[in-house]
Amino acid sequence: MEITSGGTPGPRLADHLAVLGNNVYGCLPHAPRAKVLAEMFVRAGWRARASSWTDYGVEQEWACIELVERSPDERLFSGVVDPSRVDELGAVLAGLGLRYSIELWSDDGTSLVRELAG
Repeated sequence: MEITSGGTPGPRLADHLAVLGNNVYGCLPHAPRAKVLAEMFVRAGWRARASSWTDYGVEQEWACIELVERSPDERLFSGVVDPSRVDELGAVLAGLGLRYSIELWSDDGTSLVRELAG
């Protein structure tokens, strides 16, 4: 599957969330390469785009995250998620067979609101 900088067809982040700064950060230990992860998200109904040679963004109406290569077997992510749906993000990651840790931060980025792991 080819994922270009123009992106694949699919849903885009809702306008009211697109104006927010990053509020979600996480780690995907023992995960496949970011390209493979992006392809997994596309098959699950998400939109994806290449943001560099190794990094990919994936989005849905309620979340937009950047998948970053950290080491050969670990990926980091950051982006925006509707705070009321952070559990759903965890469920999506679990449904893709991924281990994860997620931090949800306040809108102003000054306080940690929740931590999830799976």
